[in-house]
Amino acid sequence: MPALAQSAGKPLKIGMVTSLSGPFAALGESMRAGIEMLLAENAKVLAGRPVELIVEDDQGKPDEGVRKFRKLIGQDNVDIVCGVISSAVALAARDVVTEAKALTFISAGSANDLARKAASPLVFRPTKTNWMIGHTGGLWAYENISKTGCLTIGADYAAGREYIGDFAATYEKQGGQITKQLWSPLGTTDFGPLLTTIASEQPEFIYSFFAGSDAVRFLRQMKEYRLAGKVKLIGSGALFDQEDVVETVKDAALGGVNTSNQSPTADSSKVFSEAYRAQRGHLPGEMGTAGYVTGQVIKAALERVSGDVADKDKVKEGLLSKPVDTVFGPMTFDPRNNQAVLDIYVNEIKQGAGGPVNQVIHTYKAVRDPGPAT
Repeated sequence: MPALAQSAGKPLKIGMVTSLSGPFAALGESMRAGIEMLLAENAKVLAGRPVELIVEDDQGKPDEGVRKFRKLIGQDNVDIVCGVISSAVALAARDVVTEAKALTFISAGSANDLARKAASPLVFRPTKTNWMIGHTGGLWAYENISKTGCLTIGADYAAGREYIGDFAATYEKQGGQITKQLWSPLGTTDFGPLLTTIASEQPEFIYSFFAGSDAVRFLRQMKEYRLAGKVKLIGSGALFDQEDVVETVKDAALGGVNTSNQSPTADSSKVFSEAYRAQRGHLPGEMGTAGYVTGQVIKAALERVSGDVADKDKVKEGLLSKPVDTVFGPMTFDPRNNQAVLDIYVNEIKQGAGGPVNQVIHTYKAVRDPGPAT
């Protein structure tokens, strides 16, 4: 029988690896909720095929992530793998999925190298790169905040180094001046010594990268040290994530600015945002949206090959052929590296009817990572 006839109605297995424990646990739960919402809206059927979702916990650890990808591919025999929050996990899993020739969608792991020297033929990223966020942050800060007196502070691991490094490179290339750079270990509970340094330095503004529980603690302690509102704070979307940070810290986030590939108030996201709030009681952040968008892109890929994912080159051709409408906004994939080209939003945390909310104040259209030649 033709392959198409064989696949019609046959269950499709999707494996997701995300962080359900460790420092990114809340983010992982949001990511899982997002893809489950997309599947529920489609009665768990995509392109005529019933879908089984298998979710595994990487604990935010690269070695555990590798083990879970191997399980999904080798033991569970999934048709598609997706997920990942940590850039370190995404980089570690790259060789595993590449050697297995697994059709892969990285939902949030945004290491620059996956769009550059570590790009892989069957690995798609329907999310940003760290450069896309740090670069636009550098542009916005120089043009709209201050050309001098910048202090940076961030989590000392791969993602933090890239976000802040890319921000600094863009900001300084334009002529901006950075006075001091501070780092803290992932999982820091007491930012007191660093906040004391910030108070003594009296910077014009701070650029920061923290995510998950680290972001919550940092913003709360900024308020405790009476620095919130006194020093302008700009960062990545993770620092002011609507669902997993702002919802927790409330007014400690007010006035903060971030660049992100997601905003609950973006035109492309408004209908989804209200549906998500109706289901979960609050607006979505990046990870809930990333899980949903991953589902949207997988759905589009399946529909463009009538549900037959056996010929992976045809799946790839289908995704590269035209844009996918997503709640991130219009998404095309760069044929050099399968990296999404995305609108990047500048959000400011403002008081809304239901509490503080990421409000879009500017959009950088169709931002493209420099790519493999970088």
